[in-house]
Formats: sequence, structure tokens, C-alpha cells
Amino acid sequence: MNSLRIITRASPILRRSLSSVTKTTTGLVGLPVHPDPIPALIAANKAVLSALSDIPADAGYRVNATKVANFRIAAAESSNGDISAVEKAVECGQIEELIVQAEDEMEVVEMYVRERLWEDMRRTKVEKVVEEKTDEGEEGGK
Repeated sequence: MNSLRIITRASPILRRSLSSVTKTTTGLVGLPVHPDPIPALIAANKAVLSALSDIPADAGYRVNATKVANFRIAAAESSNGDISAVEKAVECGQIEELIVQAEDEMEVVEMYVRERLWEDMRRTKVEKVVEEKTDEGEEGGK
């Protein structure tokens, strides 16, 4: 009998144990398989959310980074432990890559807070409005 038929006719317990076979490599140089990736992904993204609280709530970076982190947490929590479901929902690489992305995001958040970059963004908006009004005034005077 064909092995596929045996698996499809197997008991639910056997099917579940066969589906829980873990990968042995990510296929990416320098990125090993994480032993418990779903909790790690959730923890990394919760750390990002916590760090984002030091940035004003209306800052564009905080708004968007919060959406990404919350989406990834929700995908991981609703996956019922299925790593491929998380990867499919997020569509940004393997789960190990998603963990690295969250860790990298922490570095960006720390730099953003340290440099208070939201202030530069606000200043740039004000300068643009002033320039536009000045340009309009010059044209009106010609």
C-alpha cells in the first residue's frame, strides 16, 4: 500500500505526531532553527511594544511599528502552535527571520528614542508649511 494512503488513513494521533516533525535547518547561513520560536516571537514583539511607549503616541513611526508588532503577536497567538501558519499569515520569511526582525526593530526603537527623531519629523513638517506659505507670498507679490 502507498505510504500516503497509510498516513491519510492513520489515526488522528499519528497524523498529529507526523505533522509536528520539526525542521532541522532554516537553509539560511548563520540562522539556526529556533527551539521554541512562537513564544520567542511573541516575547520579542511585546518587547518592541514596550519600548515604543517611550515615543509619543502620535508619532508615525510608533503608530506603524505598533501595528506590525500587534499583527505578528496576533498571528503567533492564533496559530495553535503551527509555525507554518505564522509564517503564512505574516508573509515575511521564516519564523526565525521574524524573530531577528523584531530584535533588529528593538535597536531601531532604541535609536529613535535616544535621538528623539520624532522631534525632527515635527520640525520638518513645520518648516515645509512655512516654506510653502513663503513661496505663495512671493508669487503673490510678483
